[in-house]
Amino acid sequence: MAMQQPRSPRWVVPTTAQKIWHQFWRDCHKLPTVVWRRWFGTLALGFGLTALLTAIITLVAKSQQAKGMQAWDEQMLLAIAKQAPLSFAQGITWESPGSLIGMLPVVVTFVAIAASRSRPLTAATMTVAYVLQFALAWLGWGLWNRERPDLIAGGIAAPSLHSFPSGHALVVCTVYGLIAFLWIRASRSLFERIVAIAIFLLGVGLITVSRLVLGAHWPTDIFAGLAIGLVWAMFLAIALSRAEAASR
Repeated sequence: MAMQQPRSPRWVVPTTAQKIWHQFWRDCHKLPTVVWRRWFGTLALGFGLTALLTAIITLVAKSQQAKGMQAWDEQMLLAIAKQAPLSFAQGITWESPGSLIGMLPVVVTFVAIAASRSRPLTAATMTVAYVLQFALAWLGWGLWNRERPDLIAGGIAAPSLHSFPSGHALVVCTVYGLIAFLWIRASRSLFERIVAIAIFLLGVGLITVSRLVLGAHWPTDIFAGLAIGLVWAMFLAIALSRAEAASR
């Protein structure tokens, strides 16, 4: 009687990831070329315009630093740190969902769910949203090597990296903004849509205010990151909607 060979161990995560990837690839090929062409064209235009906006905002802010903007930033940062309803310790907690480590699991989980449910356009849009927001932040940092604040706790929570625009503000507006858009679009309840908007605003507000409480950014860094992130999220929503319309 032949002896059965022992089965080799199978890891759940790699196996599941492989299945999701194959399903995503098959679903991508099922969509007509015109769908991807429209998606890519809209995204390329949107990213170019957002990059242009990033450059303009950065260069204008840089030119205004010595004309009163820096003094205003210092006054506002101290006032916010003093009057904000968050303590320094609470700021460390609330800024975490907007960090690279905190945001990556959200993006990976979202993409995996979208791909497993045969929504390749949604999965691809979120992936591009997350990856290219880094390029937008790097563009601003390359144009202006602004120093971080050292007014709060001696700058202990301010990393020695470029300050303008705020990467936290940019990524939370991009990722959570796209999620909020999909939630609002899928719902037929006005109340639920209001709840989605409120959760988005509350989450973004807590994360960005926490960065100020920690003294990790100047207020204008935050405002710039929010503006760039919202514009990028808007173009992502437009690209996804146009591609889905073409697929129908």
